[in-house]
Amino acid sequence: MKKESLSVLVGGIQKFSTEDGPGIRTTVFLKGCPLNCVWCHNPELISFEQEVIESPNSCIQCGYCIPACPDKAIYLDEQGRIRINREACSKCLTCTEVCYSKGLQPVATHMTVEEVLYQVAQDKGFYDHTNGGLTISGGEMLSHPRFVEALVDQAAEKEINVCLDTSGFGDGNVLEKLSRKENVDFILYDMKFMDNEKHVTYTGQENTKILENLCRLTQIPEVVGKIVMRMPLIKGMNDSWEMMKKTSDFYKKNNIKSVTLLPYHDLGLSKMNRIGGVQQRYEPPSEEYVLEIKKLFEEEAAMEVEILGKI
Repeated sequence: MKKESLSVLVGGIQKFSTEDGPGIRTTVFLKGCPLNCVWCHNPELISFEQEVIESPNSCIQCGYCIPACPDKAIYLDEQGRIRINREACSKCLTCTEVCYSKGLQPVATHMTVEEVLYQVAQDKGFYDHTNGGLTISGGEMLSHPRFVEALVDQAAEKEINVCLDTSGFGDGNVLEKLSRKENVDFILYDMKFMDNEKHVTYTGQENTKILENLCRLTQIPEVVGKIVMRMPLIKGMNDSWEMMKKTSDFYKKNNIKSVTLLPYHDLGLSKMNRIGGVQQRYEPPSEEYVLEIKKLFEEEAAMEVEILGKI
């Protein structure tokens, strides 16, 4: 019987990634996330729908997109630059089909499991020599459970290890099933806020399910050692010492041994602008304070701590 060919919107496939798990990796970014973090560095992957992203530096102002748009949503602004009226745009992608300079492009591409794995498998030699593999990210990978499970299983057939990159907001049964798979050797698990009220304010969702799913994984002996927590740190928002102490105590109680600190960066600002939105600029904590947080987790929770990115 022929296998069903599953497909999802893939926002990008990044080869030779070194920041999404150990070794050299290929990171697959799936489009669609139930959270709406105000600082998101991949805002173009939040919506589950296709979108058009603008690349002003690539635009040659040929104007072909203007008459091609059936919604009459594209126009020239006062500076002679191409602009999209996002409220009028139906996301039909006609403009991207006539844009030869790639000034207007689809955010994502529909891809099957087989198409994704074909690209991933090309670099297997690098994975084998560096303890690398495939990282499934997003968006939120738990929002595409059947696709992700099929991708993990087919990666196993090619002896490719997998790292799951998740916010934990999704079906706990699916997450446990994926986490137990033998070729899943790392789980990057986001921790944004221990405080539920702040989690709702800044991500649009409660953290109850996230914490429940995490605690569930920590009770599984063969899974808890795979977990690496990832903590974005935004000055004045989620970096209070009280919150850091509460988070450290939570990690210690649940026997979580590894955490990566991610000081805020502003890479999401330009991306949000290019899809017609606006994102506020925030600030990272000071280097000295981040090092204090690192020391707290090391001494109070006996954790291995990594700081990723510039402070």
